[in-house]
Amino acid sequence: MGKIQVGVIGVGNMGRNHVRLLSEMKEDFDLCGVYDLDEKRVRNTGYTGKIFQSEDELMSNVEAVVIAAPSFLHKSLALKAAEHNIHVLVEKPLALNAEDATEICKKYIELDHKVLMVGHVERFNPVVQELEKILKNEEIIAVTIERCSPMDMRISDTDVIYDLMIHDIDILLNAVLLDLRFDKVHAFGRTSYNEKNVDFVQAIFKFENKIQASVISSRTTEDKIRKINVHCKEAFIECDLLHKTITISRRTHYKLDTGYSPVYKQENVIERVFVPNVEPLKVELSCFANSIAEGKALRNNGEMAKRDLEVLDKIKQLVY
Repeated sequence: MGKIQVGVIGVGNMGRNHVRLLSEMKEDFDLCGVYDLDEKRVRNTGYTGKIFQSEDELMSNVEAVVIAAPSFLHKSLALKAAEHNIHVLVEKPLALNAEDATEICKKYIELDHKVLMVGHVERFNPVVQELEKILKNEEIIAVTIERCSPMDMRISDTDVIYDLMIHDIDILLNAVLLDLRFDKVHAFGRTSYNEKNVDFVQAIFKFENKIQASVISSRTTEDKIRKINVHCKEAFIECDLLHKTITISRRTHYKLDTGYSPVYKQENVIERVFVPNVEPLKVELSCFANSIAEGKALRNNGEMAKRDLEVLDKIKQLVY
């Protein structure tokens, strides 16, 4: 397969990084053009190539597109990409609700070997990828996830559910507890900075095999927290997504009987897992290239993103 002719729509925080990496990943991609309403903002990224005057013009000249525009535009742009019969990587969320996500997924199912992939970049965090491998050999009892940040006063159009919790619902359902269904969910939240959007939410799940999970998302802390703890039958696994660390405390059954009292018992064994130093977004774009070669999304497909939104919509109903 030759280089993929790709374009980028939107050069906000994530769009700038897509432009940078796609420009560097010359073995896989040929960045043919960028579209943004503000051409000056495009040039401020350091990009020197072609700037298209509309999303339609860009989509007519590429094989694949990265949609990094504001979330409320994701649905219309993804449907437009389907009309142009091109591969698409849509930054999270796929849409603003599960109903719109379903419409996008249906359109891409009708296309032949065209990839619909969603940019849940935390799934490519090396900590999450290593955790997936570890959990294949563990019996899980419970999972707790915390994602807390200071309030960003620039974010006023969405609540903490769709801003932060979306990352961890995706990790919980599609990486930690893959293919498991939950029986019950309870959710609680409160506002702090305004009365329109909740800034602190906790969702508690009970899964079909009695596994429990708690997800806390907050925009009310001064420090950033990105932690996943997994309680297993034979181990306790602590993950820090910010500092890229995984620590496993394993239960031991070793006892030393010296013939005298007392009998000595070995303490838990502590394992510190090596976590590769990689840029998650670059790994995600490599997966996008491999998915195009295979003709299907190898990770983060539209159906997974739709399921995430179904759960978020349910949490929203419970909280408000």
